Amino acid sequence: MSRLIRPATAGIAFLLTCGVLAAGNPAFAAGKSHTKPAAHSRTSHSHATHKPVDKLAGVRKGASKALAADVARVKRIAAAEAASPLLSADDKSALAAATAADLTALAADAAAVTAATSAKAIQAATQAGQRTVQGADLQFKVLLAAAKAQAAAASLTTDATAVSDAAATLAAEGADVSTVTTPLADLATQVGQAQVSATSARATALAMPAAPSVTGLRTAKAAAHSDLAAAGLALDTAEQHLASATAALTALQTPAP
Repeated sequence: MSRLIRPATAGIAFLLTCGVLAAGNPAFAAGKSHTKPAAHSRTSHSHATHKPVDKLAGVRKGASKALAADVARVKRIAAAEAASPLLSADDKSALAAATAADLTALAADAAAVTAATSAKAIQAATQAGQRTVQGADLQFKVLLAAAKAQAAAASLTTDATAVSDAAATLAAEGADVSTVTTPLADLATQVGQAQVSATSARATALAMPAAPSVTGLRTAKAAAHSDLAAAGLALDTAEQHLASATAALTALQTPAP
């Protein structure tokens, strides 16, 4: 009988011992009921910090890359402007100011891409950046062409002055130099027209904003090119008048046989 009682007594003793240990250790007493909420807490935390997927990430990344390339292009154009031997100090100063505005506009486009909530908005910002680069390129080319036209006009004026001075010497000797002075007067008119047209083209290019619209960019390009074409035509005509005046002067200077 004592053997039957002993295992039961041992079992009770074990249970009592566990009860004592549990009473002295809150963690032990909590058991599995404590671990489950902890696991649930970790799961809840994971859900709370989860960020939504950016469905426009690919488009956004491509647009950002394109705008970065636009910035690089504007800077290359600016470097070419600064290094140009044809552009005047005033031209370079005006173009430097335009470059600063262009870079500001491109930074705004980049910010718009980051904040965009639709592919359409991202596309609009990218296209705006492209127009900014096109505008910068147009400004450089127009001012360079205008500077060349002004230089050609100045050169024609110098040559015409030399012919005029020679004709004045002959006139003082009693020669009729109207065959020289008439084309020289026409030359002066054409040179003046060329200078006016070149100045107009320059002003049109510099008046273009850093973020031009499609229509604004097209209109400025057409107007500037029209002025430059007019300047070129006037210079060509002036050269013809110079050739006529020079030939007439040579004939007057050549002794009669």
